[in-house]
Amino acid sequence: MRVMSESFSDLNTVALKAKAIRGAGINISAHFVGFIFRTGGVIALSRLLTPEDFGVVAMVTAFSLLLMNFGVNGLTEFIIQKQEISKEEMNSLFWSHFAIAGVFSIGFVFLGQLLVEFYGEHALWGIAASMSFGFILYALFTCQFAILKRQMRFSVIALIELVAAILSVIVSLGLAVVGAGYWAVVARHLTVPLVMVGGAWLFSPWRPGVPRYLKKGLPGLKYAVQVYCNFTLSYFTKNIDKVLLGRFHGAAVLGSYDRGYYLSSLPADQLLTPLNSVALATLSRLKNDRERFLAYYEKAVSLIAFLGMLCSVMLMATARDLVLLLLGAAWNETGNVVFALAPGIGALLVYGTHSWLHLSLGTPNRWFRWNIVASSLTLIGFIIAVPYGAVAMGAAYSVRSLALMLPGIWYAGHPVRLDLRCVISSIWAYLISAILVYCVWLYISSEWLEFIKYFENFAVISRIAIAGGLGAGLYLGLVVVFERSFRSLTQTLSFIRVFLVGK
Repeated sequence: MRVMSESFSDLNTVALKAKAIRGAGINISAHFVGFIFRTGGVIALSRLLTPEDFGVVAMVTAFSLLLMNFGVNGLTEFIIQKQEISKEEMNSLFWSHFAIAGVFSIGFVFLGQLLVEFYGEHALWGIAASMSFGFILYALFTCQFAILKRQMRFSVIALIELVAAILSVIVSLGLAVVGAGYWAVVARHLTVPLVMVGGAWLFSPWRPGVPRYLKKGLPGLKYAVQVYCNFTLSYFTKNIDKVLLGRFHGAAVLGSYDRGYYLSSLPADQLLTPLNSVALATLSRLKNDRERFLAYYEKAVSLIAFLGMLCSVMLMATARDLVLLLLGAAWNETGNVVFALAPGIGALLVYGTHSWLHLSLGTPNRWFRWNIVASSLTLIGFIIAVPYGAVAMGAAYSVRSLALMLPGIWYAGHPVRLDLRCVISSIWAYLISAILVYCVWLYISSEWLEFIKYFENFAVISRIAIAGGLGAGLYLGLVVVFERSFRSLTQTLSFIRVFLVGK
């Protein structure tokens, strides 16, 4: 089977660049279409369901998604970055993952009763028992997806994920219309992996054989455990805020925060998530060529910073009106949460690229040490913020992202002597421009009260268009001033051109 022995040197620099950019473009485009369907689904579900419905499911998914991702985060990266991998090793990894997922599934059913006692919500046991089925589903497609990513067949992966997103929206809306309540949200979570199992087995030529040679999978499992420990700490960092809010403020506050977190995370989902697989596959092929490796990373992080900071200022400027338009007046507090989370979005996107370095260089142990420090600092910030509610928690999350961004990249890039000054020179104009836009917007919001009252007389769609346009225009103008050129705009257009025409 060709994927098992394919050399990472098969592609030259030009071909690898074109394939990586086209793969990124395909993934981003598919994620954007999926985003349209998911956002439409969220809007419709939010008008059919209550914050409490989302809140009780979030109480379970804060734990279930952690266990579902064992193997998805770890085995995938091991298969992608390994120079050569045998059929016996693949077979061992598949069956080991399947067995571990089965144990997790059984254990999570019993954990459901503990969640009932922790939160005081009797519905949680049934939700936990249903979500445990997802552990098995994830184990059934992880290896096939990893092979597709190793082969850089990103169009196939994008198609499967898009179909999964569309069908999950259709199923959840159908259940919500007939009055299923929070079960509609549960079905949405389970439909995605169910469809991905079907797609992976349809498009991937690899099939597991009889469970044999299990010892051959031990190196992969060791690598997977190291990566998963890192994922666990990262996941803990991303979800402890929800656990604390649910415990101390209840399902309604958690539901409002959860929807605000979802909306604010859309830029990361649409930009960083589809690039992760492409970046990992590309950097893994370049890790023995330091100059090309660093050049690729610095260009990628520059593009992400430029677009991420742009998304950040636009979401901050439109946060309250956007929530009012999408979710309705009943979700007023969610608008304030999105406003508090927005300043950290660009920094979060840039910070997220540190995982590319750790995984492509094969240093999950260093990543784990870093995550211990990052998670500890994050927990302290969340504990300080939780008594003040959801908006304070959102602000704490933004501060955390800004504080960890550069130290995280510096530490991850140390094995290849990444010069942090080069990274700073690639992103400083975007970061300073975004911060200045934040300051201007806060000043207008607090000091120009007559203008705000006049502005509120406009229709909500008009307010979103005006505020978003002004925020984006001010940001782009400042970037041009600081760079004294249109370099960032031309580089972005160049990326789009390579995606469209392949060169």
